[in-house]
Amino acid sequence: MFTEAVRALAACQRPVIVALALLPVTLVTAACLPAVLLLPAFPGGVRRLTTLLAQLRRWTETVLTRA
Repeated sequence: MFTEAVRALAACQRPVIVALALLPVTLVTAACLPAVLLLPAFPGGVRRLTTLLAQLRRWTETVLTRA
């Protein structure tokens, strides 16, 4: 019985780690939403927005591939 519980916990270990690691990335993405809406209206804003979105994408990929 105990070994079955350990196997079940081991099976769900990776999804739990990924979910916990995605929480900060999700919060940062939500905090950046005003910038996503406003930056294109400013001079040079599209370039800065592209950099911001690329960084968010890299963080998400890192969490999903290395967790």
